[in-house]
Amino acid sequence: MGASQSEHSKSEKAELVRKIKERLASVDPDKAKSLGGVFLFNIFKGTSVYCWTMDLDQLRVYEGEPDQDPDTTVTMSEHYFKQMVTGREDPKVILQAGRCSVTGNIMKAMQLEPFIRLD
Repeated sequence: MGASQSEHSKSEKAELVRKIKERLASVDPDKAKSLGGVFLFNIFKGTSVYCWTMDLDQLRVYEGEPDQDPDTTVTMSEHYFKQMVTGREDPKVILQAGRCSVTGNIMKAMQLEPFIRLD
């Protein structure tokens, strides 16, 4: 039973990442490229970690880690990831409240909302 719950959780996160990929495709590519950078997201639930990457230099979103070192790494729980991308909680509030960890370029991470927020 635990494996099926884990698979469901992974597929749910994968679906959110697929929607973020569609979102990135719908925004102004010049705006995305002007922010630029490679962002690695480590989303955890319990002992499981799901990784996905947003590469604004190449305008790509994909599961897994980037080939090169990311400019910014964001680590957060699955709960707060869902809250953030669905707009239930402001990403800046999540960050300022210490509900996620950001290493690398935190200023760029603060500007990601238009690219990851699902309406």
